[in-house]
Amino acid sequence: MVTQKDISAACGLSVSAVSKALSDYSDISEDTKRRVRDVARKMGYHGMKDEVKEKRKHTYTVGLLITEETGRKSLMNVVRELRKVLTGRGYDLVVLSPVREEGPAAERPGYLPRARMFGMEGVFLISQVLEEDLFQREDFRNLRELILGEIPVVAVGGFFASCRCVLPGYEKGIRSLVSEIYRRGHRRIAFLFRDGLAERGICRKAICAALKEHHLEVPEYFFRTAGSGTAQEAFAETMKLLQKNKWLHPTCILFTDEMLLEGGAAAIHQCGFRIPEDICVAAVRISEDREYRDFPVTSWRIPPSRIAEEAVGLMLDGISRAGQGMGRIRLIDGILYGSE
Repeated sequence: MVTQKDISAACGLSVSAVSKALSDYSDISEDTKRRVRDVARKMGYHGMKDEVKEKRKHTYTVGLLITEETGRKSLMNVVRELRKVLTGRGYDLVVLSPVREEGPAAERPGYLPRARMFGMEGVFLISQVLEEDLFQREDFRNLRELILGEIPVVAVGGFFASCRCVLPGYEKGIRSLVSEIYRRGHRRIAFLFRDGLAERGICRKAICAALKEHHLEVPEYFFRTAGSGTAQEAFAETMKLLQKNKWLHPTCILFTDEMLLEGGAAAIHQCGFRIPEDICVAAVRISEDREYRDFPVTSWRIPPSRIAEEAVGLMLDGISRAGQGMGRIRLIDGILYGSE
């Protein structure tokens, strides 16, 4: 069976360029598209976009693929809002279960074949896979095939240059929070963020820019990463932070996720500190709720309904325009809520 890899070797192009040419992407020249299609036909390839499009019907079904194993409340909030918004537009949201790349399950069809099988007109992708790993690692071949295929993909919360993306405005949120924390007199500010996604780079960059803006310097151990971002990992990292130097602990800790806030707050109480009398907390929160539980939190709050509205808008635009204008990014702004 002829694959896109075979065509790329015959044309002297990358697999990514061949896939885009066969899918009629706008960033590939017409001459290149024509040359790739001619080679594909001569080699007997049957996966070109026009052929697939003829077979596909309007099914009003959109897929949802979540590749990370997490119980993050913010993620569940976004998924719930995606379903609600899609239902209001007359579409169904169907979960596309993850594929293992090795073992017996490796024989199972990949994401793109199953999306076609179920008649999905598009797929929402929630994944922490890094862009460079997507194209370099063989164990991500199924995900790569989906993103480069003819079915529109909208990444929610993660960045992929080959598809449309909806991202929370972490940078603006963190800089706004640091400015507000500084205004209140805090100078020993610690930070806890997930060690995944581009989030690690985005958050660290925003934090450093905010500190530089206010001429602040903090110890390196005030920058903490919490693995995949579970409450347990956040608890452990916050405990290490507070036990490092009990006499010079941070006066405020900024968490970049509500799950991190939950675990970190538990650690603060475990160490005998009070919120906010001893240590204040701030967080980037993806939530519809203005207040957070039973203690004050200075929040940069991004409503998940706004993320869902933007994601669905990009998806339906991609479906109606057959994938044109790919690669667009939407940054979702938030609102600063201060708790004195």
